[in-house]
Amino acid sequence: MKGKELVRLLKDASGLPGPQLLLKVDGFGDYFLRPVATKRNLQNSLYVSCLTTWRNRYVESFLSEFTATDEKTATWLNEVIHMDNSRILFMIENMQQDPIGYMGLAYIDWVQSYGEADAIVKGKSVPKGLMSAALKTLLNWAKGQLMIETLGVRVLSDNPALRFYRKLGFVETRRVPLKKNISSNLIIWVEDDTLLKSERYLVHHIWKKNEN
Repeated sequence: MKGKELVRLLKDASGLPGPQLLLKVDGFGDYFLRPVATKRNLQNSLYVSCLTTWRNRYVESFLSEFTATDEKTATWLNEVIHMDNSRILFMIENMQQDPIGYMGLAYIDWVQSYGEADAIVKGKSVPKGLMSAALKTLLNWAKGQLMIETLGVRVLSDNPALRFYRKLGFVETRRVPLKKNISSNLIIWVEDDTLLKSERYLVHHIWKKNEN
């Protein structure tokens, strides 16, 4: 099965009765990555609530800044994540199915065999090293099952998580200035390489797996 077909199948099946994909976090046998159900009628209300709460907690870590609500989150899952074959979102949970964070893949170019880690958020206190192990598990799954050869990540230049990604073997490839657009109740940071200076930049990285 091709990677694009697998992503579509996982999103269509998530939340239905029966067996579900669980990715065991390497080195942490009591923690798993589970695809987030994105269809409106199959969504997990606890997941939606957690996504909303954590999105608001770390609002300045995203390119779009707004106040999330459960309704906005549910609509985003259904109309954006579900409909986009270049994206899939996973919840990190323990054996009791208690959500503790989330992460996903985005910007997948199936022709170029390229994709990026996206929306890596720690929502609760976790064992040391768990988030690193979970991201490595997801990246290795993307390489092995989706056949994505090159993986990257984009991080805001003022985000302390830059150190986290570098320790995982991500190598900076370029920095793009960001332009701040403000409208009612919304701030959007847009890449604009014509700017000579900016208060923030988007730092692009590539994962060098052999260096991990």
